[in-house]
Amino acid sequence: MTTSSTSPQPTAQAMYEAHRKRRVHKHRNKKNEDEISYLNITPMLDMMTIILVFLLKSFASSSADVNVANLTLPHSTTKLEIEEALQLMITQKEILLDQKVVAQLGPGGTLLAEDLPEGINGYLVKPLYDSLEARADYFKRIEEYGGTQFVGRIAVIADKNTSYQTLFKVLYTAGRAEFGVFRLFVQKPAG
Repeated sequence: MTTSSTSPQPTAQAMYEAHRKRRVHKHRNKKNEDEISYLNITPMLDMMTIILVFLLKSFASSSADVNVANLTLPHSTTKLEIEEALQLMITQKEILLDQKVVAQLGPGGTLLAEDLPEGINGYLVKPLYDSLEARADYFKRIEEYGGTQFVGRIAVIADKNTSYQTLFKVLYTAGRAEFGVFRLFVQKPAG
């Protein structure tokens, strides 16, 4: 009789221990599942979006792409590498800075008298100077907050029929606005 009274006791104890082990094991597995199911990937997606926008922006402002109607570049056989720079285009009818018109040109590609504050014999092109000065201030602010150093590099893309006088005045104005490192774009000959 003593054996029958003691045998239910270990069975109940064993059941309690088994139930407890299952509960602890289930709780541990649930904890691991919770960690994985609550993995937050939003910050990673935000970073990927920022990187994508940065890459698209730098690809879109690449100096190598020049597509403007009524613009014919002079030919050259140079092998220099293209560097990133602010784009300044001189077409037969207008001057563009980063694809935005800053000054109109008169007949024969001459600068208009109202754009030359020092007179027709002056060298400063006022609307171009104002735009370049604003861009220089912008680049300096970027440098101030840890961005790339402002070098004052400008890519001049001029039509082959642009007069030397107009080109000289544009380069003078760019130099006055602290864009003194010039690159003149040319076209590779076919073949």
